[in-house]
Amino acid sequence: MSRYCPRPDFSLSLARGKRLAVCELALPGAPAWLRGRKLLFATDFHLRPRMDSAPIVARIAACRADMILLGGDYADRREQALRLFDAFRELHAPLGIYGVAGNNDIEAFGNLDALGEAMRAFGGTLLVNRGETIALGGGALRLAGVDEYRYGAPSFKDLFTAADGYRVLLSHYPILPEGPAPDLMLSGHTHGGQFNLLGLTPYGIGFERIGSRRAPAMVSGVRRFGATTLVVGKGIGASRIPLRIGVRSEIHLLTFC
Repeated sequence: MSRYCPRPDFSLSLARGKRLAVCELALPGAPAWLRGRKLLFATDFHLRPRMDSAPIVARIAACRADMILLGGDYADRREQALRLFDAFRELHAPLGIYGVAGNNDIEAFGNLDALGEAMRAFGGTLLVNRGETIALGGGALRLAGVDEYRYGAPSFKDLFTAADGYRVLLSHYPILPEGPAPDLMLSGHTHGGQFNLLGLTPYGIGFERIGSRRAPAMVSGVRRFGATTLVVGKGIGASRIPLRIGVRSEIHLLTFC
C-alpha cells in the first residue's frame, strides 16, 4: 500500500485561505477485474455562505474517477447544502456517485428522505444501511453505506455476504463495522482533529465519545484492521469554529492495483 499526499496546491478562494490537497492512494491486491479503477472520496464539506463550491467541484472533476463517493456533512444549513448539490450537477462518474449522511446533514435537512431527494436531483444516490452490487467485467463490486451514529440507527445486517467480489463500506463515522468485514472502508467526521498541535488533537484527549463510548478507530490516515483497509479523510471544511490549525483540507483518489 502506498500513499502520496502532495503539498496543497489548489486555492479554495473563500474557504478561510485553506488549500485542497489530493491524496493518492494505491490499493494493491485487488482482483484483476478491478485493477486500474479509481475511486474519489470526499467528505465533510461543511460549505459555508462565503465558501465557493466551484473550485471544490472542479478539483474533484479533474481527478476523472470511475466512481465518486461522498462521506457526508455537506453543510450545516440546508441552503448551503443545496448550493453545493447544485454545483455537483457538473460531476460525472461512469460507475455513479454515492454518498452517506453525516450528523450535520440530519440537522440541516431534518430527515433522510429530504436528503436523499436532494441528492437524487444531482444524480447522486444516498446509501442508508443498504448496498448496491456493481458488475465490472468478470466480477462485482459491492458498495454499501450505513446510517450515521448521532441521530440515526446504523445497521450492518445483510450489507455484505461471503460471495461478494470486493466490498467497500461508506460510513460517516470511522467506527469499525459489525459482521462481515469490508475490504475497504471510507470515513470522515473527525476533520483530522481540526486542530493539531504537535500531533495532539481534541480526539487525543477523549473528545466526542460516540453512543456507548465507542471512539473512532482513528482520527485520520490509512490503516489496516484485519482484512479491512480503513481510510479516514480530513475533509474539506470545518464545523463549529470555521478554522483549521495544522490540518489541511484533502480529498482521496484511490486506485486499485
